[in-house]
Amino acid sequence: MERYYESMILISPDEEIGSTKSTLDEIQNLISSSGGEVIEIQEWGMRNLAYKIKKKEKAYYYIIRFRAKPDFIREYERWLELKDSILRYLTIKLEKPIVSAEGGEGVCSTSTA
Repeated sequence: MERYYESMILISPDEEIGSTKSTLDEIQNLISSSGGEVIEIQEWGMRNLAYKIKKKEKAYYYIIRFRAKPDFIREYERWLELKDSILRYLTIKLEKPIVSAEGGEGVCSTSTA
């Protein structure tokens, strides 16, 4: 049974925009290849960090909402951990899907994964 998840990902400011997009493409391909589906990607842009992470004061913020099988999350988080351009990530399980503002499928209501 597939579940809904949301990940917040912080990507190093040293990465160029094209490289950041390729990292997001890799994430989408990883999710899709496991039989999951990316529902939405929100780009929050470059923001200041509350504290330095790996000597960086800023990062590109992205939120990715997706549907996947629970056993995939361990592989997904391991991949995120090994990717040098990703400073931090947090993945949470969403309780139930709802309709998004755009009229398509969306997600809401959280709990820890």
